Amino acid sequence: MDRVVQSAVLFLVVLACGVGARPSQGYEEYIYEHLPELLDRLQRLDYADKPSINTLEPRVAPHWPASDVSIGQVGGIAVDPTTGDILVFHRGEREWGYNSFVGDKFAPGQHTIKNNTILRLDRATGHILDSFGADRFYMPHGLTVDHAGNLWVTDVGLHQVMMFPKGSHEPSDIVLGEAGIPGSDDDHFCKPTDVAVASNGDFFVSDGYCNGRIMKFSKKGHLLKQWGKKSSDGNTGSLSEDEFFVPHSLALIEARNIICVADREHGRIQCFTAGLNNGTEAGYFVHSFDNPEFGKVFAIAYDNNGPEEAMYLVSGPMPNAFLFKINLNGEILFRTEPPNQFAKEDKTGGFGQPHDLAVSQDGREIYTGEIVPNRALKFCYGRCTQR
Repeated sequence: MDRVVQSAVLFLVVLACGVGARPSQGYEEYIYEHLPELLDRLQRLDYADKPSINTLEPRVAPHWPASDVSIGQVGGIAVDPTTGDILVFHRGEREWGYNSFVGDKFAPGQHTIKNNTILRLDRATGHILDSFGADRFYMPHGLTVDHAGNLWVTDVGLHQVMMFPKGSHEPSDIVLGEAGIPGSDDDHFCKPTDVAVASNGDFFVSDGYCNGRIMKFSKKGHLLKQWGKKSSDGNTGSLSEDEFFVPHSLALIEARNIICVADREHGRIQCFTAGLNNGTEAGYFVHSFDNPEFGKVFAIAYDNNGPEEAMYLVSGPMPNAFLFKINLNGEILFRTEPPNQFAKEDKTGGFGQPHDLAVSQDGREIYTGEIVPNRALKFCYGRCTQR
């Protein structure tokens, strides 16, 4: 592109972004002097005042993660708010199959996973920055990174929740649940699925495949409150507000003091008071997002970067597997899936079985993890940059 065409394009950039008063110098000089600012403002048009901008869909980043990254079934995926790195909690050589459990207990005779199950990936390039977790886990599931960079994981085979301090490959003193022993009392979990952590240190656990409850703990791991009951009824019209059929994912909205739950098999999102100022005030029903277009809701993530607050969710399994964005009125802003070029052997494109998702701190990237096929994807608004 020659300089004349560049100048014409950049002049349109100026008009699109709005420069206020006419600059004292020539437009061309002004454009080149303020080029970084103008391009940044152009990118931010994703979040302009025009309501129609909400219909824009993110695109899948090519070549992310890097080609040398080997991933098993993705239990959890998260963004480290302190670094921007992407964390993946995967199952390596292990797959969750029909014979993985006997009742609620992990089937005997199975060893810990030999692969490093926790990967830290570069946000831009997708290269591995760090990996650990070999010989520790049986069936990785949920992954969360809190505001201080601590990692929280759940293992449905161990029936435990663990916290890894920032930078550590060993868990802290906060290891809740009895290893390998499922239960429904205050000291046990049964296949816990996810963790959400407040800035004051309180945390929530969705428990899970067997118990159908939400448990709230103090930052020291003391139980403060629990609510919910297990259901197997797929008809949401006859359900109570705190009746769950696999509470599978959590999203904490601190500014609103609410905790939202992906009620997977019921295909809905249930939001409750979080009780961040008073632990005993948690668990009161606030709002529900229930749309038959969702299908089964596997994971949710909150984002407040756009012109309005939003929730992302992934549904499944295929052929009803999609990435949705909804506003907090429950209106669907878009529904999307990966294009054909990202298909595996079957060449059909789309998601197979998305299992978790995360949103970058600036809201410009969405990351999804799948268990069919075994992969992580990065979706971007605007250009997907690589260093």
